[in-house]
Amino acid sequence: MKKRNAVDEAALAAPEQLAEDSAVSCVAVARRFGDRYVLNGVDLRVPYGSVTALLGRNSAGKSTLLRALVGLVRPDHGTIRVLDLNPALRGAAVRRRVGFAPERFELPRWMRVRDYLAFLEPFYPTWSAADASRLLDQLGVDPGEPTEILSKGSRAKLSLVAALAHAPALLLLDEPFSGLDPIVRDEILATVLRSLREEQRTVLLASHSIADVERVADRVAILDGGRVALEGDLEEIARWSVRLAVTLRDGAGDWKPPGAPSIERNGNVLRLTYLGAAEDEQADLGKDPNVASFEPLPRDLTHIFAAAVGGTLPVPVQEPAPCTA
Repeated sequence: MKKRNAVDEAALAAPEQLAEDSAVSCVAVARRFGDRYVLNGVDLRVPYGSVTALLGRNSAGKSTLLRALVGLVRPDHGTIRVLDLNPALRGAAVRRRVGFAPERFELPRWMRVRDYLAFLEPFYPTWSAADASRLLDQLGVDPGEPTEILSKGSRAKLSLVAALAHAPALLLLDEPFSGLDPIVRDEILATVLRSLREEQRTVLLASHSIADVERVADRVAILDGGRVALEGDLEEIARWSVRLAVTLRDGAGDWKPPGAPSIERNGNVLRLTYLGAAEDEQADLGKDPNVASFEPLPRDLTHIFAAAVGGTLPVPVQEPAPCTA
């Protein structure tokens, strides 16, 4: 008899349904901690050469998924391939080819920056000390600085240097902008952008910073309820989505919109975001006696994210003028 949480080695090794053109491919991946499934049937693909943003609420499972991709967490069910390897069975081989910058970056307290990078070098056959030195210079990190006194920003920069110095085929970034001041965040973002332009890396980026994600990502995958609620090309999803400003007549305070949009409320004006053309919903709005008028609004990734996870956004301080885009 297998243990309750034992990994099914045959399932982990099964190649069926995996996307051959993808740097990352996940099929029905599940991971439980205690009685709670943090991941509960994740299907995800990251095509080669793409920059995919992995978004989700706090505790949505983003970090758990990234750690599973490099073999630091084993799924209870499902199949993962990273660069055609199974990280649950060949984690060390995956980690040699992947650059992983975790959210929690632990450093030996007795080392200097240069010593830490020299310590990492033997683990990566493609490590370039020259590239590591260049990246430290670009990011303004002193190689002689003791690791124990590094600021949070410098630690984040060093994590990125360690992830990039061995020219990885795939870069995994877990909340690289979290808690950083705007100057440090822009420095890290510029380094990532430069790496993408010059070396055309494949990137999976987990972040809460939707504004920063929009500057680098061409694809998005949104985790909700342990599954991928929405995945695809960012521009295509934006074109496919609809956002409307709906003005209600007096006395319609309990009115509910058709479909399942995200909702922003401001008195008798509601701003609704639908994932899809919402043609039937718009037809219903046009016939609803409680609706005085409705018109299209611009939409961005923040609105798309809220619609995907069923969220309610706060009313914006200043709403852009309506447009027909």
